[in-house]
Order: sequence, then structure tokens, then C-alpha cells
Amino acid sequence: MTVILALVLMGLFASVASLFLKRSTEGGLSVEKLLGSPYFYLGGMLYVLSALLNLYLLKRLPYSIVVPLGALTYIWTLIIAHKFLGETITRRKIAGLLLIIVGVWLVVGLW
Repeated sequence: MTVILALVLMGLFASVASLFLKRSTEGGLSVEKLLGSPYFYLGGMLYVLSALLNLYLLKRLPYSIVVPLGALTYIWTLIIAHKFLGETITRRKIAGLLLIIVGVWLVVGLW
């Protein structure tokens, strides 16, 4: 159960980190503006936490399972982009996510 929770959190943290880093660029891409943005630090911290969870998972599971399961992060990304950035969820995006899920299922052998 701990491994599953770590996997879910790894993907969630990486996706939220990207959201925060995107928000940190709203004032421009200058070093001063980035360093003054709390989103920049939150995004960085979440990426570090995601990487630490990735290391935890790599210690407990085979590499050939952890890396493909990391692709499930795209599910979180689609949900976050829709909810917080107002991005549209199209049929094409849903089809892409379904292909990722099938691909992970086939590679990891979840049958």
C-alpha cells in the first residue's frame, strides 16, 4: 500500500510542481521576478519531493515498472490543466491518455 501511495504522490507532486512553475513565470522570465515568486520555490520543492519518491520507488520496485508507471503523471497533468488553467479536455487528449494507460498496462503486465 505504501508503494501505491508513493506512486500516486510522485505523479501528483510532479504535476502540481509544473503548475507552480508555470505560475512563477506570469510576471515574466527575469531572474529577479522568478526569485521573488513563491510559486518558483513551491514548484521546486514539489519537484524535489517527487524525485525523492521516485528514488523510494526505484529502491522497492524494478526500474522497468517504475518508469512506465511514471507516465501516469499525464493524467494528473490533464486534470490540473483543466481545473486551474481552464484548458479544454478534448477527445484527442482523452484518447492519448487511454493509450498511455494501455501502454503502461502492457509494459508493466498488470493482468
